[in-house]
Amino acid sequence: MEKLVINGGTPLKGEVTISGAKNSAVAILPATLLINGTCIINNLPNIVDVKLSCEILEGLGAKIKWLDKNSIEVDTRNITNTIAPIDLTRKFRASYYLIGSMLGRKKEIEVGLPGRM
Repeated sequence: MEKLVINGGTPLKGEVTISGAKNSAVAILPATLLINGTCIINNLPNIVDVKLSCEILEGLGAKIKWLDKNSIEVDTRNITNTIAPIDLTRKFRASYYLIGSMLGRKKEIEVGLPGRM
């Protein structure tokens, strides 16, 4: 096991910015489908899974506006499609989160099986 040894009598000072958690982000983004309006989500990790989630939401009709590299505005007022982009949902293991949100909102959804490329 590795360890970090700090020698000295000087207290540590400073700030650390904690980035958002991937597992939370991929659950929160599909939850925006439950409302007919806009949501602002801050502290998103700037990773492929978040960008893929946004592409899937856009495929369903959501408008995504990046406010900065870790914050977005999601507008779900124009959700009309109930078939998620199959090629994207197959690449995305957490695409099952879409199912509950879309069933709650539109009463139907079609997604690709996660991990089936």
